[in-house]
Amino acid sequence: MKAFTPYLSHLEELLVASVCLPANKIRQQQVKAALDGQPSAELRKRVSLDRLRAAGAFFTGSRMAQRAVVAAGLPRLKTVARVFDPACGVGDLLVAFVNHLSCASDLESTLSHWSSRVIALDVHPEFVRATKLRLALAGVVRHPLVKPFQLRDFDLLFPSVAVGSSLVEERSYKEASHILVNPPFTLVHAPEECCWGEGKVNSAALFMDACAANAEVGTQLMAILPDVLRSGSRYEKWRKSFEQSVAIKKIEIMGRFDRHTDVDVFVVVGQVRKKPNDKRGIPWTPDKKTGGKRISDKFEVSVGAVVSYRDPHSGPWYPFVQARDLPSWQAVTQIAHNRRFEGKTVIPPFVVVRRTSRPEDRNRAVATLVRGKRHIAVENHLLVLRPKDKTLRTCEHLLKLLHEQRTNELLNRRIRCRHLTVSALGDLPWRDE
Repeated sequence: MKAFTPYLSHLEELLVASVCLPANKIRQQQVKAALDGQPSAELRKRVSLDRLRAAGAFFTGSRMAQRAVVAAGLPRLKTVARVFDPACGVGDLLVAFVNHLSCASDLESTLSHWSSRVIALDVHPEFVRATKLRLALAGVVRHPLVKPFQLRDFDLLFPSVAVGSSLVEERSYKEASHILVNPPFTLVHAPEECCWGEGKVNSAALFMDACAANAEVGTQLMAILPDVLRSGSRYEKWRKSFEQSVAIKKIEIMGRFDRHTDVDVFVVVGQVRKKPNDKRGIPWTPDKKTGGKRISDKFEVSVGAVVSYRDPHSGPWYPFVQARDLPSWQAVTQIAHNRRFEGKTVIPPFVVVRRTSRPEDRNRAVATLVRGKRHIAVENHLLVLRPKDKTLRTCEHLLKLLHEQRTNELLNRRIRCRHLTVSALGDLPWRDE
């Protein structure tokens, strides 16, 4: 992240001027910008989007950080608490945290006090330096009438904020009473010892595993995580594994991470357990065991079997249902395309729902009723709902239920990642006509 270095020079000059020169409105506005989203904007200008994605370098932002700190209850911390950020980036979460700490009589004493309260690691030296400078600037905001003092060395600021990987360094975890983290969301290869997944997995889950494994018993933990960890079926095993070591105290949906990042996030708050156990804390998603019938009681729910780019064009010819060909909220009998397929087909009547779905969409579960008598091949971008009573009337009633605003609200509480799952649809409540 060498391209970020010129911006560090700006922060250094701003800090020196703030502690050595009389205050003025222009500099105060510059300090405010440096603490409120400017680092993220500067990074996007200087580093390509592909590289940012590869590094997982998307900063929390001041508003999201403040919401997360409040959700975690950090403003009520005792004075002896020490907070560790294992992936600090440019320090947004720590800046939000120190804004709730008390100040000493002068800036130098305040920075010394705050320094004893925060620990942080990041693999990028440029980000670590930005964190130190921004924490100092946060102190400047709290001390508008600064008595000049000599900044002997920027690196001496906040010595416990350092370059390193929290995935391999364990000591910092032992020194913290609280962990505050917004880890990278990049896909990485699961390590051999991973007990809950294989192939490519979200690195945020691995960060949380490291927190749970290395922190002392009783350590309080707050993390901003991608919604797929909360609601994705692929991470069900991870959730069960994580709960073995961490008692979940709070889950709060936060919405979209920022306007530049197409991912929804949530905050999880928990406490490291004394020993692994199966006792459940707060549920990750709204509890589905509330009584009453579910869609899964009336329908067999599955993913379409055809993977177009992978499955060979061999075997019998079938009508082929694709998401791009289907009208929304209508019934179809004539299918525009056919293809050869040797796998599982579906006999009408049935309902298909587009898997791709976003929280801001007008309808989360966009459906089409498929009629007819021939076996039909269905692509895997569609969820298939086959009525257990095999009747057209049940399918028609399902379309009405899926089209209701209540369904959108239920799904938005249940799952905010970009693909609907079999369980998310199947667990929706069923209401008879």
